Amino acid sequence: MITICMFAQVVSRYVFLSSLVWTEELSRYFFILLAFSGLSFGMRYSAHLRIDILDTVFPILKKPFEYLSDLCFVIICFIMLLPAFAGVNSIRLSGQVSPALEIPMWWVYLPFAVGIVLCLIRAVEKYVKKFIAFNASKRGEVEGA
Repeated sequence: MITICMFAQVVSRYVFLSSLVWTEELSRYFFILLAFSGLSFGMRYSAHLRIDILDTVFPILKKPFEYLSDLCFVIICFIMLLPAFAGVNSIRLSGQVSPALEIPMWWVYLPFAVGIVLCLIRAVEKYVKKFIAFNASKRGEVEGA
């Protein structure tokens, strides 16, 4: 959608010599949506940026550092959860709308709060799957022995 909006803007400017006022704003809002929906995607696939020099130097500590990293990320999400929804509610109560599209601005801020919730759900999902896999492997060891 970002590409389509920007293409429409380029065509409008250079072919019709007239600028569309809504395309840049809509592209910005789609970018915000993309960024915050990527939070849960990153948690699901352990794709968040992190410094892994200690993992490289001490490979035995790779798993503990992964767990510590995830724990810190979840704590940050919990810390930001209430302020995110409070901010969205505050903007909703203000009645502010976007300049070009005239959509309620709280829709623009909502992906941040929803992204945090989805990230927390993905963290729970990730560790439930790890727990199930761990128990299955333990049962396999007991049955195989």
